[in-house]
Amino acid sequence: MQKNYTELEKSIYRLLEVTPIPSILSYPTGKLEYVNPALKHLLGYDDEQIYSEDVIITHPDDMELSQGVRKALKDNPFEPVKVEKRYVHKLGYVITASLYIVAQPDNDGNIERYISQIIDLRTLRQSEAAEVLLKYLVDLSSDAIYVVSPKSGQILNCNHLAHKRLGYSKDELLRLHVGDINRSLKETGSQSKWSKMVNKIKLEGELVIESSHTRKDGSEFPVEVNVNQSFFNNTNYLLAVARDITQRKKKESERLELCNLDPLTKLPNRRILHNRLPQIMEKSQTNNNAIVFMYIDLDNFKQINDQYGHTVGDGVLVGVANRLKSSIRQSDLIARLGGDEFLVVVNGLNKPKIIESIVSKILQQFESPFNIDKNTLLVTASIGVSIYEAKNVDVDALKLIKWADEAMYQAKTHVGNAIVYNEKTSD
Repeated sequence: MQKNYTELEKSIYRLLEVTPIPSILSYPTGKLEYVNPALKHLLGYDDEQIYSEDVIITHPDDMELSQGVRKALKDNPFEPVKVEKRYVHKLGYVITASLYIVAQPDNDGNIERYISQIIDLRTLRQSEAAEVLLKYLVDLSSDAIYVVSPKSGQILNCNHLAHKRLGYSKDELLRLHVGDINRSLKETGSQSKWSKMVNKIKLEGELVIESSHTRKDGSEFPVEVNVNQSFFNNTNYLLAVARDITQRKKKESERLELCNLDPLTKLPNRRILHNRLPQIMEKSQTNNNAIVFMYIDLDNFKQINDQYGHTVGDGVLVGVANRLKSSIRQSDLIARLGGDEFLVVVNGLNKPKIIESIVSKILQQFESPFNIDKNTLLVTASIGVSIYEAKNVDVDALKLIKWADEAMYQAKTHVGNAIVYNEKTSD
């Protein structure tokens, strides 16, 4: 029996010598009987150094923990113990590990030795910490982050902001494809469009796209999406970071508006006028409708500035602009041409009576006084009118504005509010 036991011990030693798991055989007193090469490597000791009387591998603050473990095994030697424990490397730094320990009792139940295995938790904890950090950074990102299958466009994963911003739960969003949140990829031929985009990403490695995303309620908002391909475990994925650019687009629109609107009255300037007039005239020809051009000039405006000051004069111009805007449709056009001159373009007209009614409505805006900075001012206007009919294909917008301007100067010869029609249809 003793011989068999000795052979068993030898087999255990040989096994421990080759196992990559740090292992220890120790006496009930805590003194080391045997440590395997993996343990020496973990703690930085060579050969027999670790058995020296002055070498203590347990962290001082965990000595009491070790005593508790030995007591537990003494009370119940057949019950293995698992604890988290700190060890001290030869160089002095701390190694946190999981200790798995069992007692080996003799035939009388007395403990002969403890058999321990140690799992270094540093790599695991570092990996967990990296995962926690990554999750923290990803979930706190101010951008929506998606992991997408390049083959199908299936959304495989996303951060918190991605599904929250779209109004979905995470489970709901992960049932969707990119085309469900980007309508441009759900049109006819979308699979071809998707394939072309994926191939471009593979070729260039990265793609920045301005598009729009659709929320669960159907509303849309503009996004800038940076898409990269990423490989993990030999599998290709698309990593998309989508930034909400609503505010940026708003500022761009405001800057564009400032460039194209009169800063005082907020009416379109000549640039917008010349951009929109060809579209208005083309539509008139298509629908066989007329367009009315009204050139408006305020009477004696210089006297208002001289008598009341430019602040009051500016107030009059803003008041005129507001009254003109309230008297036409959104599809019509008002522009400030400069100084106290305005142009009103009304389109889609098909009856002479309607034209007369609209012109009269514009004139009525000058019948009531303007109240500016406690000053009550009666401002009159001279209005020149030219009419474009679809049959007059040789007449362009500039010529119609010129005719309306000429008619306005004729209206200036009248006292008070006046309208003069210039009915030219050719030079």
